[in-house]
Amino acid sequence: MLHYAAVLNGQKNVLEDISPCFNTALSTIRRREDEWIMESSNFERCQSVEEVYTVANALLLQIHQVLALYLVLTSAPLSISSIMVFNGDILVRRRIWAFSEPINVYRSAMKTLHPSPSGSVATAVLSLAASDPAVREALSLAGNEALTWPRIYDIIEFLRGSSSIAKSGLASKTKTGAVKQTANYYRHLCNPKDDKPSPKPPTLRAASLFATDILQQWIARKQLLATIEHLIVRRSRAGTAKVA
Repeated sequence: MLHYAAVLNGQKNVLEDISPCFNTALSTIRRREDEWIMESSNFERCQSVEEVYTVANALLLQIHQVLALYLVLTSAPLSISSIMVFNGDILVRRRIWAFSEPINVYRSAMKTLHPSPSGSVATAVLSLAASDPAVREALSLAGNEALTWPRIYDIIEFLRGSSSIAKSGLASKTKTGAVKQTANYYRHLCNPKDDKPSPKPPTLRAASLFATDILQQWIARKQLLATIEHLIVRRSRAGTAKVA
């Protein structure tokens, strides 16, 4: 049976750092001889190399969104240079795409994404995004490039504003309000209809860190709820099986 792998291009140190964090069926990044490859169960449904390339790029986009959100690793650090086609362990075909190699500075993947034999923060987020449209939207808002004032504003709105964020315990209403007011001011090119800049406006960097922090907290809570729901379902099924 044929199976596929996407060959990744990027800085060697970046790939070495993040690869332990992607080790599940949905997304595996590993070294094969002198190349780095990405494998995914999503590829097995594909009918052509071109379809694999499309699916691989969609997965890589989400991986970039996770890396940007958690590691501040922006500007799409990885690209797909080719698609490998295997028959068993034998490479039977390779389709090559053009690529360029970026240079990136970012947080440590090992310290931030906490890889283990069963997965990592990154693979847990990707798995949750596969079944939860809200998490996919959150990753889309985080994007794979440095945050801008309009996207910071959109993240706060996505989390339903200052009051909701404060009630959820993600951040204080005062701090969120200052970031939102400043973001709104700059997203209107410093000429909003209703808002003036905050008396003590945060810098773009400080506002970016604030936005990614509350988004990470929100995703972590979604993960916790999903885990609790999964345990409840398992116990319910176990109880039903015992009765039967």
